[in-house]
Amino acid sequence: MAACEILLLDDDSSLFRTLAWVLEHKGYRVASVSTPEAAIESLVTKNYDLLVAKLMGDPQNGLDVVKRAHKLNPETRVILVNGDNQVAFPLEAYRLEIDDYILLPCNPAALWRRVANCLISLEGRRPEVGPQVQLAAINERVLNKLAIMFHDIRGSMVSTAAALKLLIRGAHGDLDAEVARKIQEVYSRVGKLVGVTEEYMAQVLSGNGDVTMSTELLDLKKEIVEPVLGEFFEEIQDHRITIDNRLTVLPEAAIPIKGSKLYLKSAFRNLLSNSIKHGGDGCTIIIDLGEQGANSCLRVFNSGQPVSEENRPLAFSPSRRSRKGDQAGSRGLGLGLRLVKEIINEQGGDICYEAQNNGSNFVITLPHG
Repeated sequence: MAACEILLLDDDSSLFRTLAWVLEHKGYRVASVSTPEAAIESLVTKNYDLLVAKLMGDPQNGLDVVKRAHKLNPETRVILVNGDNQVAFPLEAYRLEIDDYILLPCNPAALWRRVANCLISLEGRRPEVGPQVQLAAINERVLNKLAIMFHDIRGSMVSTAAALKLLIRGAHGDLDAEVARKIQEVYSRVGKLVGVTEEYMAQVLSGNGDVTMSTELLDLKKEIVEPVLGEFFEEIQDHRITIDNRLTVLPEAAIPIKGSKLYLKSAFRNLLSNSIKHGGDGCTIIIDLGEQGANSCLRVFNSGQPVSEENRPLAFSPSRRSRKGDQAGSRGLGLGLRLVKEIINEQGGDICYEAQNNGSNFVITLPHG
């Protein structure tokens, strides 16, 4: 079967080098890698018919490769080889769909016979790669690129933060008081961006390939509202904004909601940022909580200029054009509010805008925990 694709994962041992030579001599296409990370990268870029994986170092890393291989292409056959210092396979290895288990020591001829037996079932046919498998591989490639992007952005921001810290400490001479204050503000904002980037990196690199908005039980006050308010502490002070967080006067018991912490924090972060921007210097922002049937209602009010009546139906539209000065008037805010609505809808809730005589109120409804 000349077109068969085989991936070998091991620590460049003579045994596997011999196996690779034999397979290539018989017309198979062979790729050899020496780390689990390289194996996953190869699996993402190509659909393999057979994976022969040796458990090296931490066995869990090798098992993760097997899981990823089956997620990307359920038709991939797998042969698992134990590590040099392992007398048995981990219990989890027997819970996975493995076609054969090989215990070392093993001579090249015996290893070849086991691999050949596995290849017999593939002889004469090459599994059709369905659209779902292709889509999974594409998604995996996108996730890898996102992970690289977040990593590079984070690295640049960490370097920028370090340089700003040196300026604050006077490493390059004394600074004017106003300049020092501004540098401190920028340093704080960079730190906030590093934190946000790390959250998304953790999601992308979680290893389960799941970037959907999975639901979990959350404490609205402690896991969503308070952490995001902390991110904006310096900005709130700089703009002399009064924060009336009425969640703090509620009983200490958790305020349970259902949703994704990562995405709900992003939604609340967007609303708070908009409130600061459009409320203006010296404004008041009120964060309050109510109930509506089986839902919790989080209200984010700011005392800035309300959205004009003719533009309110466009508040969550991605392509609106509203008059200058409205809180819904900027295209950037428009996209942000549209994404917020998508996030909240995905969590089983909704968001609406309520005009007030003295400001604007955005109301998020979320299912009770």
